[in-house]
Amino acid sequence: MGHYLDDNAKRRVRNAKSLEAFGVDLGDSFSERYRTIRKGEGPTIYTVGYERRSGDDLISALVDAQIEVLVDVRQKPFSRKPDFRKVALATLCDESGIRYETWTRLGSTQHQRESLRETGDYTRFYRLFRDLMKRGRKNEIRALADLSATATIALICYERAHDECHRSVVAELAAELCDASVVAIT
Repeated sequence: MGHYLDDNAKRRVRNAKSLEAFGVDLGDSFSERYRTIRKGEGPTIYTVGYERRSGDDLISALVDAQIEVLVDVRQKPFSRKPDFRKVALATLCDESGIRYETWTRLGSTQHQRESLRETGDYTRFYRLFRDLMKRGRKNEIRALADLSATATIALICYERAHDECHRSVVAELAAELCDASVVAIT
């Protein structure tokens, strides 16, 4: 695919992330690509949405962020966009040296999604989803936090905006367990 970064480009990305952590203003190009949601002392958990992206654009963003594992947190890893169906996305990742994993139990339920579509009540949606994760998905959240300690991960779902997706709750809960930073790839 040709999306691999050379060593100098990887070094520049690492340096930029380090400087940003110390509060150094890196200008618009860096802040347009990443948004820090939570600062922690542990690993960094990235989140990304594929809305208004091509497969190549997504992979390029993941490679630029040095993502090692893409964690698909959709309950049903299917999309109307062919590049983002489970098998196609796994292939794109594999070709770029990124491990792809599906964690369907960290997806919002069909009932929750339908209720959100009907009511538009994000506050209720997030409350119910957070309750489900805390009650019935503790082991998965713990496993995700543990994975973030051993690999650079990104959680993926559809919505481009981190704050408009259930993955924000998943990232927050995992980050609390390991004092991780959460960064949205915009």
